[in-house]
This record gives sequence, C-alpha cells and structure tokens, in this order.
Amino acid sequence: MNWVCDIETPQYQARDWNRRGKLEDFLPAMADWHFDWLDVPKFISSADAILEYPMVDQDPLPRWSFGRLTLLGDAAHPMYPRGANGAAQAILDCRALSDALVADVDAIAALKAYEVKRLPGDERSGAGKSQGAPDAILHEVYRRTGDKPFKNIDDVISREELDGSLGELQTYSRIRQGTA
Repeated sequence: MNWVCDIETPQYQARDWNRRGKLEDFLPAMADWHFDWLDVPKFISSADAILEYPMVDQDPLPRWSFGRLTLLGDAAHPMYPRGANGAAQAILDCRALSDALVADVDAIAALKAYEVKRLPGDERSGAGKSQGAPDAILHEVYRRTGDKPFKNIDDVISREELDGSLGELQTYSRIRQGTA
C-alpha cells in the first residue's frame, strides 16, 4: 500500500529519494482525521516505512536518446510529480515514439525522430522552470475562496486565466490539454 501526504515545508533538504520521513513532520496536520471507515493517524502510524520525497524542479535535459535507448514520461520531462504530469507526458511520448518506430525501420533514426518531435515540448512548456504551476493554481484558488467549498472551478478562476493570463498557470493548462 502506498499513501502520500503533500505538505509544504520550510525545512527543505537536498534531494534524497531514500530519506526516512518523520511522523512528527506531518501527522499533526491529520491528527483529527478519524472517519467511520478509516482512522488516518492510526493508518499512517502503522506504516512499515515512511519516505520523504522532495518536490524539486529541474532543467530540461538536452537530449533523451542514446543509441538504442531513449527516455519518456517522468524520466524525460522534469515536472513536479503530481497531477499525473509524468503519466500524461508518457502517453503523448508513447504515441510519438510508436509513430516514429512505425515510420522508420532504423531504430536509432526513429528514436532521434521521436526526440526531435517531443523534446521541444519541454522548452515550449517551460517544464524545467514550471514555477510550481499546479501549486500556483491551488494557492490561487485557496486565496480566492478563503478555503471555503465551491461547486464549480469556473466560479473561482476563469478559463482565460487558466489558459494564460496568470503566467505560471499557462504551463499547467497546456500540459493538461496535451498541447505542451
């Protein structure tokens, strides 16, 4: 079983994907999450291991293909690991990669064609410097609603803003639409 608790912290440490997490760093945020069907603090406290994964931004890679090996999805696109960003890019990458492999019997040339088609997407979307686009949307919605419930996102933030008037939201909108 895998669970995720996403909490912003001022205690940032250098990236370490094997660092053990500490219950006291995040469990208080869920201390009163007791439901008829699940006691969240007990569930989390019962975990065999807790790992802390940093949310980091990276510069785009200059290339993905190396001989008969190429990258796609999360490995190729330096995006925050949320909102299915890597999965969405992997789907688009797989389509482009399969098209390239069908079009050219030379695997190395096909991988290069795939890279030429998909790699510029990172530069256009600003993926390496995404400015925390998914977080920016969440923070803006929180700011506008005061963390109160709402029925329709369009009542809180306009489509025009999601499509670009809020600079950091433009990347997220294009990625979600599959045009990045």
